[in-house]
Amino acid sequence: MIVNTIARWTGSIAESVLFPSRSARKRLAFCYLRGAGLEIGALQHPLEVPAGVTVTYVDYASREENIKKYPGIDPASIVATDHIEDGFELSGFQAASQDFIIANHVLEHCPNPLQALLNWDRVLRKNGILFITLPNGRKSFDYGRAITTFEHIAEDYELVKAGDLTTFAARNREHYREFVEISIPNLHKVQRNLKTYRTDEERNAYIDKLSREASTDAHFHVFTKPSLVTVLNAIIADYAQNLSLREIARSGFGFEYVVILEKSGSIKS
Repeated sequence: MIVNTIARWTGSIAESVLFPSRSARKRLAFCYLRGAGLEIGALQHPLEVPAGVTVTYVDYASREENIKKYPGIDPASIVATDHIEDGFELSGFQAASQDFIIANHVLEHCPNPLQALLNWDRVLRKNGILFITLPNGRKSFDYGRAITTFEHIAEDYELVKAGDLTTFAARNREHYREFVEISIPNLHKVQRNLKTYRTDEERNAYIDKLSREASTDAHFHVFTKPSLVTVLNAIIADYAQNLSLREIARSGFGFEYVVILEKSGSIKS
């Protein structure tokens, strides 16, 4: 599977001098995170947090299942899953039960990110922190793809809310197409043994497979820092008025951005 190759690629260079420093993640974690909270999809790169902070690791698979799924990752580095469920939903967690939620390189894999943000907001306590890291679409292997707009994200959310899953699935198919036709060839430039899909028949067959499985291995959405500011401010204004955007920090020499959102505990008038 493509996700296995991506994991092998990122895992193999994560600790090398070629991979950008993630010191911004640690700095912001030590600044904002207190108490007890969740990290979604940590896999082999759990966020370093201050002493005394308690993290529950959430994943849709157990550690044993992740070890089998990602054979290129050192098994010893893969964290144990404390709670198995869909991290985009967190339906197994009570409202206002967590001091923070960490989601590093997770939201771009979500077909309905606005709903995921609202679900995470529900689980946070007053003054709780959303710690989100997203790749820079201008520097990642998604380079060349369309930058996701707030209007697109809101339309996806409203389609699902209205039950129009057929139109929603058709829109997601276009994201899969971009991933197969742009992201995978970009990644192939640095991972030469990565499987690519050279003919229309091969590409369409793989896109059909991703669509049929409703796979979240692909990146659905692509962001830059300006687009993130626009998207998040619009979401806060129209859907999540109890959230405030505290900070968007450049990380990894600009290869990613760390977003800090805080829950005020009340809807702003």
